[in-house]
Amino acid sequence: YLKTMRDTLLFSYRDVAVYISDTLSLREGQWLNDTILGFYFEYLTHEILRGDNSILLLKPALVQLLQADLDSIKTALPPDIHAKDIIFAPIGSGTHWSLLVYCRQTQPPSFHYFDSMANANYHHALAAKHWLELLLLGTQSVAQMVTHSCPQQENSYDCGVFVVLFADLLARRYADLRLPPKNIAQDVPRAVLSRRVPHDVIRRPMSPFVQTANDGGTYFDVFRPTALRKPIIEPTFWWIDYGDLFNPNSARMTLLNLINKHA
Repeated sequence: YLKTMRDTLLFSYRDVAVYISDTLSLREGQWLNDTILGFYFEYLTHEILRGDNSILLLKPALVQLLQADLDSIKTALPPDIHAKDIIFAPIGSGTHWSLLVYCRQTQPPSFHYFDSMANANYHHALAAKHWLELLLLGTQSVAQMVTHSCPQQENSYDCGVFVVLFADLLARRYADLRLPPKNIAQDVPRAVLSRRVPHDVIRRPMSPFVQTANDGGTYFDVFRPTALRKPIIEPTFWWIDYGDLFNPNSARMTLLNLINKHA
């Protein structure tokens, strides 16, 4: 009976099927599984980053297949992958998660590596970087891979939570840089926006990992996609401090609450 319960489908979001057994990985002391990572990457893409097609978050299974058979996986990748400004790739070794980010907007294009357990996945990240580089830049490219200092886990199991938090923060940071300097809410009365959004306007909700989003209020970025800009990426863009992130246990609860809303 317990096995049957664990194999019960809770819901599907886009092409990610979430089962009861997947939610068990959100318990404290458990290693976050690839389904939960994939679900949040899809949610981040289609909700928090809606209206911005310059950002790509790859699901863990695609990153693993990319390294196994580059030619066969090409059909599963977005056809416009070469046009993406920034690509997030979760790196899994079987016992640890870390994050590799490709950025086309730096000159020259570069890779950036974040690992919450020193450089435990460094060689796996190098392998993923090699295949992504072949795919995106060609055989002649030797793009730099920068390893960044970032918050560190205090145990052996919070790595996946940190990957979610790192990706959420950096993707939102990039999306915010692309917003026009003048919020369209200044031009469109709030009363109108609350009832009906004009067809050419995007109303984007706040990430669940922003504290104000959990204070009972509703917050939106409101903009027209045609007004999005190409940002300048400064070195400080890549800085992540402990104060930028949720506590891992709070982040687990936030993910579980988000899943329960969709179940």
